[in-house]
Amino acid sequence: MRAMTGWTCGALALALGAIAPPAGAHTSFLSPSVFSTGEASVITLQAAFGETAFFRPEVAVTSEDFHLYRPDGRRDAYDRIETFQQTTVLESDLTEPGTYRFTTGLRLGRKGAQVLKDGVWTPLAAGTDAPAGVQVQTTQTATVADVYVTKGAPTDAVLNTQVGPLAFRLSAHPSAIYAADPLSLEVLFEGQPLVGNEIEVDREGGDYEAPRFKQRLKTDAKGQAILRFDRPGVYLIMTRHRAPAPVGAETDVRSYTTSLTFEVAP
Repeated sequence: MRAMTGWTCGALALALGAIAPPAGAHTSFLSPSVFSTGEASVITLQAAFGETAFFRPEVAVTSEDFHLYRPDGRRDAYDRIETFQQTTVLESDLTEPGTYRFTTGLRLGRKGAQVLKDGVWTPLAAGTDAPAGVQVQTTQTATVADVYVTKGAPTDAVLNTQVGPLAFRLSAHPSAIYAADPLSLEVLFEGQPLVGNEIEVDREGGDYEAPRFKQRLKTDAKGQAILRFDRPGVYLIMTRHRAPAPVGAETDVRSYTTSLTFEVAP
């Protein structure tokens, strides 16, 4: 197995007590027009939220932190951003050879509240008052969606960039993942492994398969998990983690979600 790279996409286990998993939560994703290219000079990507089928946009992602990293690791802006109801279209040049990182940046989303009931934090329905004497926490979502695109040969400078505290670290370069090779990954929060954290794996077109393709894995005692692929394709991995919000934040807790889209080659 290949050695772990220094790549980080954003993730430390902080005890919040038992938390009920979100039901029917949408996940943001970035889908590029190409993952690897030899000569393309321009790339377009769509940024959207989907719930049951990737990569089928349902709600556009809007962000004040859309940005990209060029092959030398330099942060840059997209050339064009157009937002529609169900998707946002991003455009960038690909003038330099090497690996680029495209990201939504850390996007702060909806706010809500949760109540402690029988030892489990449960979301409080909007417009509903918490019962008297029940412990309440305010919450806010914080999402990151990433994708790596390579022009020519893969390079490593963007693998050391960091966006948000919740991250994946892969054993292979994200532009060199092959169906025959197991992929080892770590889930990190603020640079530390998350033990027992769930990872959801989706495949483009998986909703047409019977049974529908979806995998759920949990990280081991080292915060690691192994993905095995039965076929090539475009995949999305996603993980969530709740933690106390940073000092000065508007809520008590942040619910982090990080996703990565990548291509598995034959």
